[in-house]
Amino acid sequence: MTATGMLEYAIAIALVFSRIGGFLVVSPIPGAWVPKESRAMLAATLGLTIGILLGPPRAELHFGLDLLLVTAREAAVGLLIGGAFRLVIIAAEFMAGLVSQASWLSAPSSMNPDFGGQTQAIGQISIVLALLLAIASGTHRTVLAYLIESFRVLPVGSEMNISGAIPSFLSLVGRSFDVGMSLALPVLGISLAVQAALALVSRVAPNLQIFSVGFAVLVASGLITFMSSLPMMAEGMVGYYQVIPGFLDDLLLTLSEV
Repeated sequence: MTATGMLEYAIAIALVFSRIGGFLVVSPIPGAWVPKESRAMLAATLGLTIGILLGPPRAELHFGLDLLLVTAREAAVGLLIGGAFRLVIIAAEFMAGLVSQASWLSAPSSMNPDFGGQTQAIGQISIVLALLLAIASGTHRTVLAYLIESFRVLPVGSEMNISGAIPSFLSLVGRSFDVGMSLALPVLGISLAVQAALALVSRVAPNLQIFSVGFAVLVASGLITFMSSLPMMAEGMVGYYQVIPGFLDDLLLTLSEV
């Protein structure tokens, strides 16, 4: 292999790292709680393995300013694939936020390194449950398989229709919030009924200190409903994971339409 060929091969491996790095930045698995060294080792292992299996690049790659645009496109592909995986997990986070607000459980919170901010206790439970369900159902393997397949459908350095993939990605955002709302409906319904009943009691007997009693009743009813609804929520989350293969198929097809 000539010096020019070796340079193109090295650039191709670097572009593979860019796509994988974009994926790992937003993907919920392995997640921000995994040490940076472990994530870097995973990126290096995947990058070298895929780079060796791909062999010499199909497109001509030259070191220059144009390489910055090519690198940005490669990172964008990884961000889109990892972002799709993250969005289905965000459905559980949105559901937990609604449940916490409706049942007055939003006060206890902790730092969530994966989402870069504070999250409620129910939110942390829901995220861990969503990740465990993703691992148990093999969703993480499916997403990783599509990431690897993207190097065959979209060889490094090739032109990509990034703008064409944005509408379908935004549609997935709306669907995630819709699923989160649907999963939270049992707790929202019970909380609304309890608050309506407490409001009637306060109107009938205004001298009663209904707020102190109502707080405990609302929290207890919310927790009981949430715990009893967990099997239904888990089934709904696993069912929502089934949209990932179809979405990623359409995503790769759209990106390849130049």
